[in-house]
Amino acid sequence: MVRFANVSMSPSPTVTPGKLCPLVLIGFMGSGKSCVARLLAQYLNREAIDLDKCIEQIAGCTIAQLFATRGEAAFRDLETQALQTALQAPSILATGGGVITRATNREVLQSCPDALVVYLRAQPDTLAARIRRQPGKRPLIDGNGAILNMEQTQARVEQLLAERETYYEDCANLIIETDNLRPVDIAQRIVAALADRAGV
Repeated sequence: MVRFANVSMSPSPTVTPGKLCPLVLIGFMGSGKSCVARLLAQYLNREAIDLDKCIEQIAGCTIAQLFATRGEAAFRDLETQALQTALQAPSILATGGGVITRATNREVLQSCPDALVVYLRAQPDTLAARIRRQPGKRPLIDGNGAILNMEQTQARVEQLLAERETYYEDCANLIIETDNLRPVDIAQRIVAALADRAGV
């Protein structure tokens, strides 16, 4: 794996110059996927898709309501459906933090040869601080209805991140350490990596 600045990139198939391919952002909740996706859409003149928003449209309710009424398994089923559909177009896809927890989803990401899958990595304290800015909106953090304090939130983030880290790394062919980067900095690094990958 090649490492430069805040970026790590693993070998991936060469993309034909000029060919548009799906660009997928993965990472823990609070890593900035949706914000960066919107910036990339502007830079690359492509559509930005938020996978959680797609799931809400399919389900007819919010993610929190879906978890509460139908459970995580039902959510993951809809997530797989939405992921498979989204990858059929060369869009910029911001996934949910737990998309890689299901083996089927990992296989979908790893079997899409032209996709650039970017892992936006951040440390637990950074993620916890961002999550606490929107209390009550993260079912896997505040799922029992109690709003956790910062210490409790960070402990929960550390637990989930430990379970997921290997999956994020296995699915990604580009890793960006985001702790000290602005969303615009992250987006610019991805644009540069995309151009380099395509041989532009």
